[in-house]
Amino acid sequence: MIVVGISRHHNASVCLIVDGEVVLNIDSERLSNIKYSKYPFSALDLLKNYVDRVDVVAIAGLSDYLPQENFSNENIYVDYIKNLGKSFNNNDIKVYNYGKEHHLTHAASAFYNSGFENALCIVKDGMGSEVEIRNDVFTDGSYGRENMSVFNASYPNIFETVYKEVSVPFQTEPVFIENKTLVVNNLSEAMAFQKTAENFGFHLLDAGKVMGMAAYAKNKTKYKNIIYKNNGINNKVFVIQNSLHKTFLDISFANFQDQADFSYCLQKETQENVLEEIIEAHKMFNVSNICLSGGYFLNCVANYFYVKNLPKEINLYIEPISSDAGTALGAAKHAWHSETKSNKINKQTSIYYGPKYSLENIKIKSKKTSYKEVANLLSLGKVVAIYQGGSESGPRALGNRSILFDPRISDGKDIINKIKKREWFRPFAGSVIYEHANDWFDMADLDESPYMMYAVDVLEDRKKLIPSIVHVDGTCRVQTVKKENNLYFYKLIQAFYEITKVPILFNTSFNMAGNCIVETIDNALETIQKSNIDYLYLPEINKLISKLDI
Repeated sequence: MIVVGISRHHNASVCLIVDGEVVLNIDSERLSNIKYSKYPFSALDLLKNYVDRVDVVAIAGLSDYLPQENFSNENIYVDYIKNLGKSFNNNDIKVYNYGKEHHLTHAASAFYNSGFENALCIVKDGMGSEVEIRNDVFTDGSYGRENMSVFNASYPNIFETVYKEVSVPFQTEPVFIENKTLVVNNLSEAMAFQKTAENFGFHLLDAGKVMGMAAYAKNKTKYKNIIYKNNGINNKVFVIQNSLHKTFLDISFANFQDQADFSYCLQKETQENVLEEIIEAHKMFNVSNICLSGGYFLNCVANYFYVKNLPKEINLYIEPISSDAGTALGAAKHAWHSETKSNKINKQTSIYYGPKYSLENIKIKSKKTSYKEVANLLSLGKVVAIYQGGSESGPRALGNRSILFDPRISDGKDIINKIKKREWFRPFAGSVIYEHANDWFDMADLDESPYMMYAVDVLEDRKKLIPSIVHVDGTCRVQTVKKENNLYFYKLIQAFYEITKVPILFNTSFNMAGNCIVETIDNALETIQKSNIDYLYLPEINKLISKLDI
C-alpha cells in the first residue's frame, strides 16, 4: 500500500510511505528556499520519481479549509496527485482529512516513531485545530484552538483523547466541558515563545532565538511570574493550568539585556510548568511510556530539563520532527495503520529522509581527498561544508547538510556567525562520536542524542577544550554519531579525533541566515560561491571542492 501524507500549513511537507516504510519525507521549503513555506506542491512533484500509483492521501492541517487561499478544500491536493502521471491510480484514491485533528497528527508521528507498543502522547504547539464549544457557558457555539492534547495511544490506530485544552480569547475562567476538554484564555507555552520572538523583531516561528537569548540573563527575577497558574476544575483536570498576564504582549524592552532577562524567565517558568504536566499525566493514567511532540518540544533546553528531572520510571521519547513539518509523516503513518490494521512497530532510526542526488556529473574542478586530509584542514581552522546522502528532515543539520569547524578555536562562534550572517548571541552544536559522549558531556540518563534534541551540560574540565560550541550557560546542543547511522560523518570525526584528541566537530546547518538549509548539489555550490566557506566535501565520491575553483 502506498500512502502520501501532506502538511498544508506553514512548514508544508510531504511524506511517502510504501508498505509501511518511509521512503521520502521532505519540507517544501528545502526545494523553494522560502522559509516556513505553506505550499507543498514542489515536494509533491518528487513523488513521480518514486512511485507509479497512490492508494491513500492523508492531509494534515489546522482546519477543513484554508480561507486565505484561492482553493477551498482538500480536493486540490487529491487532484494534483492524480495529475502527476498518467499511470497514477486516478479513480479510487482514498482520502483521510486530518484538518480537524492537528494534534492527532503530531501525536501519531511521535508514537509510531518511538518504538513503544503503547504510550501517552502529549502535544504542545502554538495553535492546533479549531474546536467547536457548546455548553452552558457557550450556548451559541464558539470556536477555540487546541493548546494541548493528551492521547492514550496503542496499535494499530488507537488514539484516545484523555485531555484537551482549548484556548478561547477573552474567556475569564477555566471551564471544563464534555469530551475531557478544558477551555482557557491562555496562550500555549509555544505561542508564548512565538509572540516573544515577534515582540523582539524576529519571525513568529523563530522562537529558538528566544531560547538562545535566555542564557544571557543577568537579572533572573526582573520578570518573575510571567505566567500564573489555576487549579483544575471538578478534580477531573490533571494539569496545572496557566495563563499569561494580559500585559505580556504590551511589554516593551529597552535593550538586549532586558530581552535576555525576560527570555530566561519565560524559559524557566514554561519548562517547569510542562514538567509538572508530564508528571501529573504519568500519575493520572499510570503509563510509563511518554511521547512528546508539537513545536514546543523543539526546545532543547527544556527537553534536557525533563530528562534530568522526570521520575526514573518514565520512558521518554521526543519527536525530532516536532514542527508542523512532521504532521505529514504522522498523518501518513496513522492512515497506513488505519487501512492495514497492522501492529508492526517501525522505530525511527534515521531522519535522513530526503531524496538522494547524483554527484557524478559535477562540472566543477575537484580533487580526490580522504577523511584525514579533510580533518587536517578542519584542524587548521578551515571552514568545510559537508554534503552527502538524503537531507535531514526537521530543523537540525545532522552531518548530511552541515557546515563544520574546529570546536577548539576560542572565537569560532564569532567566525561562523559572521560567515552565516547570524545574530551574535546564537549558539552552535557539537557532533560527537557516540562512544565518547559521556567523556565530554553530562548525558544524564540519555543513552544517545542522534537528533540534537537536547542542550546538555558540558563537563567542567572539558569546556576550555571546545570553547566555540559551549554556550554562555555551559551547555551544548549535542548530536551523538554512530557508525550505523552516518558512516561517512563518523569516519570524519574519527579522523579529526586522531589528529586533535577531540572526538567532536563544530556543526551548524549548511545555509546562510534567512535561507533554508541547502537541498541540491547546485544549492550547495551556490552557497559556497556566495560565502566565505573554504571547502565543500563530498564524502560519497571522496571529492573536495575549493571555493577558489567555483
